[in-house]
Parts: sequence; C-alpha cells; structure tokens
Amino acid sequence: MQQIRISRAAALPAPDGRRFDCQWMEACQMNRWFLKARLAEALAIHGQGSHWIETRPLERAPAPLQA
Repeated sequence: MQQIRISRAAALPAPDGRRFDCQWMEACQMNRWFLKARLAEALAIHGQGSHWIETRPLERAPAPLQA
C-alpha cells in the first residue's frame, strides 16, 4: 500500500491558505481520484509545474507483541 499527497513549489506564494497541497493520505482509488481533480484545479490556477502528486510506501507500525 502507498500514501499520496499534493505538493507545491516552495517559491509559490500561498495566498489561498495552502488550499491545494495536503498531508499524506492512503492512496486508495477514491483519494487518487480526489487528488487528481484537485491537482487539475491547482495547475489551472497556478500554472504548469506549480503542484505535483507524490507517493511513498505506507509506513505501518510494527505489530504489537502478544503475551
């Protein structure tokens, strides 16, 4: 499983209160669809290359030990 988020260029001002970039979330089909729509809106407003989608492996906590 993976995690997914939208990031933005560091030089890009955030007058919209960081509306388009977000925290890591599970990369399920619904979240991917949601972020693709949000990314399209961000690129339409701020221009090509201003935002992008990042992925990373999901970091799971180790299983608790059984007594």
